[in-house]
Amino acid sequence: MRVRRKTLIATAAAALLAGSSSIAHAQAAAAPAASEADSKTGLQTVTVTAERRSANLQKTAISMEVVGGNDIAEQGLATGADILKNVSNLEVQGAARGNILAIRGIGSDMPPGMGESSVSTNYDGVYNFRAEEAALGFFDLDRVEVLRGPQGTLYGRNATAGAVNYITRNPLLGKGGGSFAFEIGNYGLLRTEAGVNLPVSDTLALRASAAAINRNGFLTDGFDDAKAQGARLKALFKPNADLGLLVGLEKIHEGGKGVGMIPDANWDNSATRLTAETNPTDPGSELVGYQKYDASKLWAQLDANLGVGTLTVIPAYQKATGEVYRKWDASHRGAENWSYDPNPATQKSLEARLASNPGSTVQTLQWVGGVYVYDMRNVLDCFLNCQTSETVDTTNSKALFGQASYALRPETRIVGGLRHTSDKKTNLNRPDGETWSSNDWKLSLEQDLGASALGYATLATAYRPGGFNTFNTANPRFDAEHLRSFELGLKSRLLDNTLQLNAAAFQMNYKNYQAIDNYLNPAVTDPTDPNFFLSNVMNVPHQTIRGLEADAQALLPGGGRLHASFTYLDAKLGDLVLHDFATAAAFSMQGQPLPHAPKTSIKLGAEQPVEVGAGAITLRADLRHVAQQYVSISESAATLQPSYTQLDLSAQYRPDNDKWGVNFYVKNATNYVPKTAEFFGYMTVGAPRTWGVVLTSNF
Repeated sequence: MRVRRKTLIATAAAALLAGSSSIAHAQAAAAPAASEADSKTGLQTVTVTAERRSANLQKTAISMEVVGGNDIAEQGLATGADILKNVSNLEVQGAARGNILAIRGIGSDMPPGMGESSVSTNYDGVYNFRAEEAALGFFDLDRVEVLRGPQGTLYGRNATAGAVNYITRNPLLGKGGGSFAFEIGNYGLLRTEAGVNLPVSDTLALRASAAAINRNGFLTDGFDDAKAQGARLKALFKPNADLGLLVGLEKIHEGGKGVGMIPDANWDNSATRLTAETNPTDPGSELVGYQKYDASKLWAQLDANLGVGTLTVIPAYQKATGEVYRKWDASHRGAENWSYDPNPATQKSLEARLASNPGSTVQTLQWVGGVYVYDMRNVLDCFLNCQTSETVDTTNSKALFGQASYALRPETRIVGGLRHTSDKKTNLNRPDGETWSSNDWKLSLEQDLGASALGYATLATAYRPGGFNTFNTANPRFDAEHLRSFELGLKSRLLDNTLQLNAAAFQMNYKNYQAIDNYLNPAVTDPTDPNFFLSNVMNVPHQTIRGLEADAQALLPGGGRLHASFTYLDAKLGDLVLHDFATAAAFSMQGQPLPHAPKTSIKLGAEQPVEVGAGAITLRADLRHVAQQYVSISESAATLQPSYTQLDLSAQYRPDNDKWGVNFYVKNATNYVPKTAEFFGYMTVGAPRTWGVVLTSNF
């Protein structure tokens, strides 16, 4: 069976490159020039900075997708889950606060504060480890870039599964104006967002933006609500073409009740999937609860052309404080549950890199190299119902990295990269800490297959550092994860730039998968005994992940557009033994699928404008069908999310001058509420059917 699977991957990969060869021959005779390819009659060119330089998405040899800022604003995509729901091979995991991402079946199944996500999440080029950043909702975004597969060379630690870059709009010199959005909907939704560009002089510009959201909870106890505000100020100083300084300040506040849970049994009946548990001895106490989370961020980016190359320096400082209280929460087995999380968390980081300058002609050599330093301190008070008074976790990370692309011929390039990372961590029980290090590398061959097609083959590695078990001092540590990936990919534009076909086949060897085993001690009956709850961390030596991704976009006569993607994922666990939470009976997980790894997914989208007077109504539909998957490492009937289908619908009117628009939408029209995570008999769930109206304006 193993030989057969390897043959399947090799055959599929060979077929991708063979198909790309035929595409190249078909386009060689009449390939459109760059200016023609970018005309209004064809698919637009999307510029990304995934490789630390501006480049055409279709000329970037990474399996990736981009969600544009206009779509985010006009469709009312106010949360990370909303923004990323139509991205292929990405699943949004539920978490106690915010959410965590899984790409190609790799996410995080360690408790917050113990382990870190395998997806590097960056906001304006600055890494952030807190899940709450994805719960506020995002505002004044330019785009979101999703990079699939290991990105260990340029993004470093915690990019074993990939990276997601949220990029907000920057100030523009010499140009005033801005944008505004106002949204209302069911569950009492009221959301506003605005961004204003202020040219101060020929060399200085400001951009101020803010957003606020207020929505009632989806659950019957009022939890799963959204009440938050955020503001951001950016200043750009550019005295000449060779020097630029961007400085940003951002503050966010989250309130309301926060993430809620339902009993596992309530999910079995579709009519009770939003029904929280009632306190049988004190009805109404389950309605009492709140959260507070405040975060601030100060960062800058200096770009200076030194002749030999461009120096980029990005210093950043982030601080967050939080508090959670619930009067009654059966999912935590206590009458009350509260914590100060974080209290506080601080992150300091500095990245400095030097990159070759782009030339007006094809360059034989392009390169980038740099250093990265990261320092984090996370303090929690009154954790787990105050059974632990305080925990302190620290992480110090240092890295050297470099990557270069060399043109063997004008149409053939070889890419090589190397990064050395050293991570030191401490916690309350391990004050002296421990250090993990890794040398990660990338080797890629890129081949232009005509003017509008690119084929590539990439070998790459990445790692996620180890950590410590906060719950059990007798089981103190777990080791680092390492991943090695081989990927074959194709990117192409056909039919006079009206059809785009992208595909990738990959195999990943995933070593030392970090897992946790939580269960009740059958020898202890007193819930206050420290040994009543057992927690063991471990590393699973070897997992193999194979898959295919295919994505197509097409322009239709009359301005219509189609989008379709298909993914296949074969991700199996290695030699893992867990215990039943209630009975402590041991069982083997070997050969079972990794959690958050649906075998197949199909995502379809279509939009069609219809002219109405001096404007047009664009009708849009997005369909998602996702195969069954487990939402927790403790795989059981309770943690199995069956295959499901969701449908989003919208109708947007925009006048010909494109100054404003109004969009009527229904999200999750099928009203299917999926599981997103499961914790010891209780689970978090996704959003039900929602509807609303978004008014947008550009001025």
